Order: sequence, then C-alpha cells, then structure tokens
Amino acid sequence: MEEKYGGDVLAGPGGGGGLGPVDVPSARLTKYIVLLCFTKFLKAVGLFESYDLLKAVHIVQFIFILKLGTAFFMVLFQKPFSSGKTITKHQIIGSLKIPGRKEFKDKKLNDPRKLVGN
Repeated sequence: MEEKYGGDVLAGPGGGGGLGPVDVPSARLTKYIVLLCFTKFLKAVGLFESYDLLKAVHIVQFIFILKLGTAFFMVLFQKPFSSGKTITKHQIIGSLKIPGRKEFKDKKLNDPRKLVGN
C-alpha cells in the first residue's frame, strides 16, 4: 500500500523523472504570445483613454457607458436570442408583475392596522 500512495507522486510512471519542460510547438506558442501582447496594448490604450474621458464625463455616466458597451459585446458573443427555449407570453407577464401587489388590492388589507396584526 505504501508503494501505491507513498513516495514522489510527481515522479511519473518511469520512476525518478519529476516535472520537466513541456514540448510545445513554437508556432502555437508564438500565436499566444502575440495575442497576449495585443491584449496588454489594448488594456493600456483603454486605461489612457478612460483617464482622459473621466476628465470630461461624470463617473456615473462613464460607468453606464462602459457597462452598456460590454453588454453589447457580450450579446454579440453569446447570441442569447438565437439559442435555447423561448420564453412564453405567460412567463414574460409573470416576471413583470410586482410581487406583493395583490395583497394591497384586497379591501381588508387597505387598513394599515390590519397589516400590523392588531
């Protein structure tokens, strides 16, 4: 039992190998390095532009525009309207109803003393 669970777990089936460098094709690695550098550049440009934009626009408006832009791109990438089951008309109406509104329509509950439970 000790041989099965003891010893160097990372040594591998050969015995004393250990972890070493992994062979990765250089073309594949280069593609990811270029992509990483491109995203870092875009992040730097975005921070620079947002700093200049915040001098002219209020923070609340800036965050609203930022969230609106990211939501737009997420809708483009995820395509939520073209896949999955559709929502029925009954489900849309049910989600728009205000919870608890039915109780205040009742004539007995219009008296605030009855809401407290006196």
